[in-house]
Amino acid sequence: MSDKETILDEFYIDAVAEVLNIGMGSAAASLSEMINDEVKLSVPAVEFVTREVAAEHIYKKAKMDVSGVHQHFQGAFSGDAMLLFPEQQSLQLVRAVLQQGDITLDDLTEMEQEAMTEIGNVILNSCLCSMADMFGKEMHGEIPEFIQGSIIRILTKGSKGNQSEAIVLLLNMDFAVDKKNIQGYVTFLMDINEVIQLKANIQEFLGE
Repeated sequence: MSDKETILDEFYIDAVAEVLNIGMGSAAASLSEMINDEVKLSVPAVEFVTREVAAEHIYKKAKMDVSGVHQHFQGAFSGDAMLLFPEQQSLQLVRAVLQQGDITLDDLTEMEQEAMTEIGNVILNSCLCSMADMFGKEMHGEIPEFIQGSIIRILTKGSKGNQSEAIVLLLNMDFAVDKKNIQGYVTFLMDINEVIQLKANIQEFLGE
């Protein structure tokens, strides 16, 4: 990870965190309107790690399979974005959104998966749009898809980036809705060249 540490120091990581918190504010407003209830989103921690370390970090917190949304994106920089929740917490989120208190994991139907996909679409696109606005460049996301299973399998499955140099921008996300505090994760999987491009965009924005 020495290359990563050289490319992205604490200053740039803090800059990314500030931008993504703006995106989370926009996502929270959109979700609040969608479900007619107050939603609070924040990103208390951001870090750049290897794919393996990200999987280990999330598994230690989740201690179970995860579910969420995957979306490939391209533009100012490219990669794969994912919104991930431990399965029980994603279940709480779906219950809150659909205002149904008796859904079990076994009962997750296509409708509930669509609800989770829509939540992921709002959050991930808000992040992408906030970065696009900051950089003054376009960012395009492909159609999001519902994902479920082992965090290790999800993060190590083939993506459109370079597996051997994959770096994960890992966001710990606090999600408060319907008087429940739900912890989730937003991940951006990029290869080293895309991380360099991300830094270049930040430098251009700062006039460096």
